Amino acid sequence: MLTNQTIDPNQIGQPKPFILFRPFITVWHWLVPPTQAHKDRQSKTARWAARISIATCCLGLMAAAFYYAKPIQDTYQDWRAEKMVVESRQLAEDGQIANAIFKAQEAYKIAPENISALRLNTEFLTAMKRPEALFFLDKLETQGATELKDKQTRVKAFLNLNRGKEAATLMEEVLSDDPTNPISMKLAEDVWGNSQKNSILLKTLKNYAEKHPEDDEHSLRLAKIQTDSGDSIEMAEGLRRAWKVAERDDTLGLKAVEFIDSIESLPADEANRLIQRLRFHPKATGWHFVSALNRQLRLNPAQRVSIIQEAIDNARGKKREDLLPMVRWLVEQQQFLQVLALVSEEEAKGYQPLLENYLTSLTMLKRFDDLERLVKDPKVESILNQSVSAFYRAHLAFVMNKPPEEVRSALIIAKNAADIENRGELCMKIGEYAEARGQADIAEAAYKSAALNPRTERPGYQGLLRATEANGNTEGLLEAATEAVRRWPDDPVYVERFLYVNLLTGRQIEQTLAKSQELLEQRPEDFQRKFLTALGYWRLMDYQAATPLLQNMDLRQLSSGKKAVFAAIARDSTATNAATAAREVIQTIEAKSTMLPEERASLTKALR
Repeated sequence: MLTNQTIDPNQIGQPKPFILFRPFITVWHWLVPPTQAHKDRQSKTARWAARISIATCCLGLMAAAFYYAKPIQDTYQDWRAEKMVVESRQLAEDGQIANAIFKAQEAYKIAPENISALRLNTEFLTAMKRPEALFFLDKLETQGATELKDKQTRVKAFLNLNRGKEAATLMEEVLSDDPTNPISMKLAEDVWGNSQKNSILLKTLKNYAEKHPEDDEHSLRLAKIQTDSGDSIEMAEGLRRAWKVAERDDTLGLKAVEFIDSIESLPADEANRLIQRLRFHPKATGWHFVSALNRQLRLNPAQRVSIIQEAIDNARGKKREDLLPMVRWLVEQQQFLQVLALVSEEEAKGYQPLLENYLTSLTMLKRFDDLERLVKDPKVESILNQSVSAFYRAHLAFVMNKPPEEVRSALIIAKNAADIENRGELCMKIGEYAEARGQADIAEAAYKSAALNPRTERPGYQGLLRATEANGNTEGLLEAATEAVRRWPDDPVYVERFLYVNLLTGRQIEQTLAKSQELLEQRPEDFQRKFLTALGYWRLMDYQAATPLLQNMDLRQLSSGKKAVFAAIARDSTATNAATAAREVIQTIEAKSTMLPEERASLTKALR
C-alpha cells in the first residue's frame, strides 16, 4: 500500500506529463530525487548509480568542451575573417586602398588558414608588386584551394619579380585550363609579347578557334596577337580575321574596326575600306569620323584643305558633345581660327572639354587679353578643374613676361593641383612645359607624379629620366632608372641608362660590366654599348681593355656629360696620343652644357 502512495502531496490533482516525456522524467527522478521523501526511499545502489551517471555526464561534457573548443574558435575566427574580407573589398572599391590592405592583413592574422583572407592578400600584394604574394599563393596551394584566378595571380607575381621563365611555364598551364578567358589572354600578351615564344600561345588559340568558329570575340583576340607576332603570314591572317569580325554592325564589330585602325600602315585599298567603315558603322561616333579624316589625310595629303573643310561642314549644327571630336581635331591641325568660328565663347564657357580647346586656340593665336579675361571669368572658374585653371594661369604668367619667380610659383601651384586631382596627363603636360622653359626641378616633380599614374606611367618615367639628368640629380636618376628597369626589364633604353648610372656612381661594377659586355655581344657596333663597356673597364682600372673600345667612336651620339666621361677614359687610356685625344673630345663639349656632378668631375679629371 505504501509503495502505491503518491509520495509528493503537491502532485495530487495535477495532470500527468505527456506520455512520451514520462520515461525521461522517471529516469531523472531516479538520478536526482525531487523531494526528501523520494530521496529517503532511494536505494543505496540507485544513489551510487546516480552519482556515477552524473560524474560520467560531467566528464563527458568536459571532454566534449575540450575536444570541440578549437573547432568552435576556428569557426568564430573564420566568421570574423570573412567579415573583414568583405569590408576590405568595400574599402578598396571606395578608393581607401591603404585601409583595405590593413584590413586584409588583420583578417589573415585572425585566421591564417582562411581561404578568402589568403586570396585577398595575394591580390593586394601582387598589385603592390611585393614578393610576399608568392608566400600567400603557396599557402593557398598547400590547402588545395588554388583556382584559375589564383594561377593568373601567380603569373602576375612572377612577372613583377622578373621571373619570366616561371611565368611562361605557368602561363601554358593557365591557357590549357581555359583558353578563352580574357584575363588569361591579357596575361599571355604580357608574358610573351612579340617574342618567339608566342607560338605556344598562337597554337593554343588557333586550336580553340577551329573548334569554335562562331566565337567572334575569341577571333578578335587571336587576330590582335597574330598581328603583333612580327610574322608576315600570321599578320596577314590576323588582319583577315579582324576584317571578318569588323563586318558585324554591333559593338564587337566596332571594336574590330578600332583595332584595324590601330595598325599604322595599311595597303591603300584596305585603308579606304577602313575609312568607309569608320564613317558609316552604325555604332560609330564623332571620334571614329575623326579617325577616318586622319586616314584620309595620310592617304591624300594634297587634299588637306578639302578634308578640313569637310570636317568643318560636318561639325556645324552639332551638339556640344558631338562637336568636341571635330574641335579637338581642328586644334591638332592648327586650325585655331576655325575653332573660334565654330565655337562661341558662351558655348565654350558652358562645357569644359570645349573650353580647354578654346583656350588653347586663343593661346596659339596670341590673344592673351581674351585668354586672361576668360581664365578669370567666374563662370569659367566654376567649371574648369582647379589644376587646369592653375596651369593656364602659369602659362599666362609666362607669355605676359611676368617675373620668373611668379611663373615658377604658378607652375608649382598647377603641379600640386594636378597631384591632388590625380591627373597624370596634366602632370605630363606641366612637366613638358616646365622642361621646355628650363625649370628642371618642377619638371622632375611633375614627371614623378605622372609616373605614379597607371595611364601615364611609362612616359612619366621617360620624362623623369630626362629631368633628373638635366637637374643634376644623380640620386634621383639612379632611383628612376632602377625602377624603370624593374618594370620594363626588356627595354634597352632603360637598361642602358641604368647600367650607365651604376657605372658612373661606382655601384656593382663587376655585375654591371658583365651585363654591358652581354649587350655589346648582341650589337658589337653599337657606340653606346661600346662606351658603357669601356666605362666599366675604366672603373676597374683596366685601361688596356678599355682603350680598343674607344676607337672610331661617333661622339655625336654621346651627350655632353658622356663626352666628359669619354675624355676622362681617353686621358687614362694606353693610347700613345691619350692626352691629345682627351683635349679634342673636350673641345666638342659646349661651355654651358648641363651635366651630372660625376660627369663634371670626370671633365675636371680629363683637363689635368
